[in-house]
Amino acid sequence: MGKVFELEIETTNKEEIIDITSEIEYIVEQRDIEEGMICLYVPHTSAAVTIHRKLDDPKKPRLPELLEKVNPEEEASPYTKAALVAPTEILVVKDRKVILGSNQRIYLYEFNGPKKRRMFMYISD
Repeated sequence: MGKVFELEIETTNKEEIIDITSEIEYIVEQRDIEEGMICLYVPHTSAAVTIHRKLDDPKKPRLPELLEKVNPEEEASPYTKAALVAPTEILVVKDRKVILGSNQRIYLYEFNGPKKRRMFMYISD
């Protein structure tokens, strides 16, 4: 039987990327989840979640720059950007650990802040 957990993240800028990996890992550790699946969901039209290379890595993704080129129109921009990044991600838990590549992190993308954002985690066991 799975469980749903809610996180609240307060953003501070109009656009920003927040590393939420530690928060996700903490919930898995505190709940002593041996193995299962995590579905992350951001119920906002101008925020999204994604998994990619660490942002401090020289080969980091250039997603913010790419998104500006895709739709530079100011009015629609936050919603288009969020739709392109997506509101969901799926992760695997094994041996009480979230499975990520050595350079991977989980990020919340804010496109229309600052705001209090809610994120839901469904963890199956």
